[in-house]
Amino acid sequence: MKRKRRSKNDIEESINKAAILLIEEKGFQNITVTAIMQKAKIEPVVFYNRYSDLDGFMNEFVKKYDYWFSDLAKGIENIDNIKAQYLYILNTLLDSLKENKMMQQLLRWELSNNNTTTHRTAGLREFYTLPLVDKYKKLFEGSNVEIDTVSALIIGGIYYLILHADLSEFAGIDIRTDEGMKKIHTAIEYLATVFFSEVNYESESITIAKRMKGKGVEPTDIADYTQLPIDLINQL
Repeated sequence: MKRKRRSKNDIEESINKAAILLIEEKGFQNITVTAIMQKAKIEPVVFYNRYSDLDGFMNEFVKKYDYWFSDLAKGIENIDNIKAQYLYILNTLLDSLKENKMMQQLLRWELSNNNTTTHRTAGLREFYTLPLVDKYKKLFEGSNVEIDTVSALIIGGIYYLILHADLSEFAGIDIRTDEGMKKIHTAIEYLATVFFSEVNYESESITIAKRMKGKGVEPTDIADYTQLPIDLINQL
């Protein structure tokens, strides 16, 4: 019987689905054009009409994941408490990465391959998270906590725990289990409590915010000027 003709969108979806299945199974570094074509059930001309080569396909494919971290952080928009926002980002990162096999493979690829695409994905993730870092740096001005540095250590630890999970336990913790995840979430909560106990409420930015608020300036305008969290300004 004559095979039903697929639309351009159907073909594109088949290629992407094939790539996802192959990457989750084998990783980015082990993918070939031939494997993608066989899995997607397409002829070479169909693939090469869309992409110049495998690198060209990968460059377009991973763009879907360029904003992954910043997308996670969007949930803080509905959270008023600044510490709760910080906890939300870290806990959501842990839970999301544990379930996102594609993102795990992308991180592995970035660590093992130095190419244009991995440079871009890593660089864009850094670029889109810088505003979050700057926001908390303002809050911790003059304190004993370098929030960007300790946050980098926590996030790096989360990455390693997730990527290491299938090899063995780490420090006796099996992050594949509910108990292991609970331990990490509890540790994140503890560290955040320690960090936020060090917030210097007499920093230059907070002093400016207090003065502006005393003069009747709207909290949203103060936040725009000082880059301090709106909930903190409301508490001043």
